[in-house]
Amino acid sequence: MDKRIEELLDKQALHENLMTYCRGIDRMDLELMKSTYWPDGTDDHGRFVGNAHEWCHVGLKSREVLVSCNHHVSNVLIELAGDRAKRESMFIVVTTYKDDSNHQFLGGRYRDLCEKRGGEWRVLNRTCIWDWNRKIVAEPGWDIMQAPEMSNWGQFHPSDPIYAADWSAIEPTSAAASGRPEVDRG
Repeated sequence: MDKRIEELLDKQALHENLMTYCRGIDRMDLELMKSTYWPDGTDDHGRFVGNAHEWCHVGLKSREVLVSCNHHVSNVLIELAGDRAKRESMFIVVTTYKDDSNHQFLGGRYRDLCEKRGGEWRVLNRTCIWDWNRKIVAEPGWDIMQAPEMSNWGQFHPSDPIYAADWSAIEPTSAAASGRPEVDRG
């Protein structure tokens, strides 16, 4: 295979690994998160430093206090070196808490050392580099966007609409079922 095509395929696989991690942590899907790390991988998330699969368990404990978690990732730069790759990516994480008094915005970068084994790319070592953080005291604004009470509300695994077997039709859920406060009808 042309070396340039192989590099593109490797970079695409590395990008999908990153997006899979984001879906896993945002939907609080343990097995999906773990699938992005090698079992002997490590993760330094600041509040946790150790085995990456253990980090996945610790990270999912956030489910107890969160309504939602959303990772937005950009500026992904990948440097290939055989079966290893350095991957830097910028992230913004937006979290909404069950007590609904605060939202948190975190900004930083993932510094990932990834390794290809048996044709599959996974994270071998991740370090979170924290760049900024903001706590926002906010009120829900569903009324501004006229969100109906019955809609497709984001939820954690396995209830989120992304896990529906049939993507041709998804049954709406109530805002209350998703953990969000009732939609204000003014």
